[in-house]
Amino acid sequence: MVRFKSRYLLFEVLYPEAKEFFDYPTIPSDSSITTSSLSKIIRTMVAENFGDVGIGKVASSLTVKYFSPNTSTGILRVSRQHFRLAWAALVLIRELYGKPVIIRVVRVSGTIKKAELAAIERNKSEIHNISLMDEPIEV
Repeated sequence: MVRFKSRYLLFEVLYPEAKEFFDYPTIPSDSSITTSSLSKIIRTMVAENFGDVGIGKVASSLTVKYFSPNTSTGILRVSRQHFRLAWAALVLIRELYGKPVIIRVVRVSGTIKKAELAAIERNKSEIHNISLMDEPIEV
C-alpha cells in the first residue's frame, strides 16, 4: 500500500493598502474569507495560470486545512510532487473580495503538526513585537 505524501504550506495574507500596514503587517482578514472560499480562489488561480495540466496535477490534493481571519494565516495541503505549483498560485493571488493582498508563504512542512507549531511561534513573536512597539520610549 502506498502512502499519500503531502506538503503543508503555512501562508499569511498581507494587506498593503491598509494604513496600519507598515506599523502592524498582520491585519485581521474579513470574516467572509473561509477555507472553502480560499480553496476555490486558489484552484481558480491554478487554472488561470497553469491551465488544465496544472489543475489536473493539484486538483485531487489541494485543500486549505486551516485559515484564521484574526491572524490572517492559513495552512494549505498539497501533494509533495506539486507543492511548488500551489506555492506559485498562492503568490499570484493579487486580490481577495476586491481588496489588494499579498500572500506570502512562510514555511513548507511535511506534517501539519510542524506547520501548526510554526504558526504558533509566529503568532507569539508578533504579539511580542507589538507589545514592544506599544511601550513608550523613555528619553
